Amino acid sequence: MKKQQKIDWVKYWKGFTLGFLMLAWIIAVFYLRYPLWIMIPIVFVYLIINGIIFYSYYLGMVGNFYYFTRNPDKAMHFYRKAVAKNTKNVAALYNYSLEMLHLGNAQEALVCLERAEKYNTSLLYEKNIPLAVSSCYWIMGGDENIQKAIDILEKLTRDFQYVNYSAYTTLGYFYLLKGDFDKAEEKTKVAIDDNAEYAPAWDNMGQIAFAKNELDKAEEYFLKALSFRPSMVDSLFYMGVIRERQNNKAEALEYYKKAEKCNISALNTVTLERIRAKIKALGGETDETV
Repeated sequence: MKKQQKIDWVKYWKGFTLGFLMLAWIIAVFYLRYPLWIMIPIVFVYLIINGIIFYSYYLGMVGNFYYFTRNPDKAMHFYRKAVAKNTKNVAALYNYSLEMLHLGNAQEALVCLERAEKYNTSLLYEKNIPLAVSSCYWIMGGDENIQKAIDILEKLTRDFQYVNYSAYTTLGYFYLLKGDFDKAEEKTKVAIDDNAEYAPAWDNMGQIAFAKNELDKAEEYFLKALSFRPSMVDSLFYMGVIRERQNNKAEALEYYKKAEKCNISALNTVTLERIRAKIKALGGETDETV
């Protein structure tokens, strides 16, 4: 079945805008002999009209501005408005979906990602959107959804000559969840070959070894992950578990306390509640009880 050709509306809008401004300059300045400054109110009025016609898209643009200037609260304020107005701004839909994923709102993220995919014409998002969609199915849980997530990423690796280490790491983790350790290692090693300092890939290797009860290997991999990212919460947690099994409760508690202080989202493999339960079990005080 032939893939439907998408229309790059942004490209057409940019071309139309450039043509309009050139025509306005020719008529107003060259033909009617108005001073050059007359272009300022013309452009201003043009942008106001565009803002009214493409209001939802402009909301997304404002959200993107705040998102990339690291003002997440304002970004989400405009993203919510843009999404409510059914924006076609792919970057806004994608960024909003990522925030929803971190909060565990996989269903809402999936709806926005499917809309983004419908309008997307960018190669970057052609890779990133399926990766995010696969994470939606993972968070939604269940064997069927994990298999959907795997199928999406396997297709991604077939469709493109190059897929980055993040996608392969995620795919490796999904195979781990299915209990296919060989595939999990194979995909994760592809990620490590691409970027030997990518902490989540080493964390993957640690979790695979941990699942196989190879604690010495698991420790080696988790410590490697932490050498590249000291705030790798999953590795900190599993190092705590390993130290517990070695009857080193003091060091285990230290790892759990470090994990508790990390930023934890729905995209992590452990939860804050699970970490705090471990701390309490060892007689420690959590941040919520201090």
